[in-house]
Amino acid sequence: MIGGAEGYNPVVRPLSSSSQATLPLVLFLVASLLGCGSAEEKEAADLESTAAALEVYLPKLGEAYKSGSVDVLEGLAAPKEMARIDKRIQELIDAGRTLEPEFLELTVEKVDVWGYANAFVNTVEVWNIRSYATGTHTLVAEDLAKSNRVKYQFKREGDQWLVLYRTISD
Repeated sequence: MIGGAEGYNPVVRPLSSSSQATLPLVLFLVASLLGCGSAEEKEAADLESTAAALEVYLPKLGEAYKSGSVDVLEGLAAPKEMARIDKRIQELIDAGRTLEPEFLELTVEKVDVWGYANAFVNTVEVWNIRSYATGTHTLVAEDLAKSNRVKYQFKREGDQWLVLYRTISD
């Protein structure tokens, strides 16, 4: 006995052509609302997009220190972060030093994205850092293959990440 009545015969009807046309749209909308894609896929995409942003940003950061101008960070770093870096460059100049950092390697250890538009990223970065007396090419200090743990805060603007803050942990 099916459905509580003897002789129950369900009727199965094929979808009409208009229903068949809207079925893919309905399935797409349901999938979108359910957030198809695993958490692992989202984490991998977040890691890839922030790593890609850093692969562009870090050589430019080195260039800013070498040239003494943060203009090369425009569109990559927030104005407050650019001002912080500019202050550090001016402190070095006042101390009679010019840095020539060379970015070598990046490892992204952790990415936490909050509300799609904010990310906190922990990295390990490797740099060659040379310090010269300002106005000369006299080497004052050198630290090759210097490895640092670095923490970042990012904000998504459009389809790219903008560095809001960078701090060296060790």
